[in-house]
Amino acid sequence: MRKRIAILIILAAAGVSLVGVAAVSSQPSNTRLAITGGDPVSAREAATVRESRSGRPTEPAADAVITAHARQTVAGESWKIVAYHSKRGALCAGVTWPGEGQEMGCAARSDWFARGPVSVSVGARQASGQPASAWETIVVSGLADTSRVTRVEIVSTDCSSRTVTLDRSGFFLHLTPSTSIARAAWPYELLAYDRSGQLVHREQVRPNAPDTDAARAAGVRAPEADPACA
Repeated sequence: MRKRIAILIILAAAGVSLVGVAAVSSQPSNTRLAITGGDPVSAREAATVRESRSGRPTEPAADAVITAHARQTVAGESWKIVAYHSKRGALCAGVTWPGEGQEMGCAARSDWFARGPVSVSVGARQASGQPASAWETIVVSGLADTSRVTRVEIVSTDCSSRTVTLDRSGFFLHLTPSTSIARAAWPYELLAYDRSGQLVHREQVRPNAPDTDAARAAGVRAPEADPACA
């Protein structure tokens, strides 16, 4: 069993952590965010999602198609973002953490993009049998407004950068493995560009170090970005 430690906001029912849009919108959505592309999840997974969220604000609408986005396989583990519309019309989405569970946050369009054309979440987990002072995986995920954003880059603390694929709905998923974490190449900043190549959104995405006694005793801190990254 891996141990995942919340960074900022905890969705207690799902046992997951999110930075960004994590709260469930209290108001019904008059304008639905369209979900295009993505593959329907299996009937079994869809039934599990509906059963686990029945009677809750994150309950899927009766006619909702539950879809998977930004699929990735890393070290034999399958990662994805699951999305659907809730009974109140909000867009619900969250990362599936292999072997752990499904995070989920729901919000109206105005809430998803309240801070700009990209809504981003940051999470991290530790592995059993490994030092409690180290992260195993850092996850940056989110949703871009594809009418305003065509490219997203993640800049790491060593100044390396990677273009992250946006699917047709604008979902994206970026995983930082333990090898990069060990050499202090943590995700640091998200940059979003429009069709003309103009920078339209910039946001810090560096997580904190693990909040454990072992990490504090070892003096573990999140690495600072190289000044050349600015």
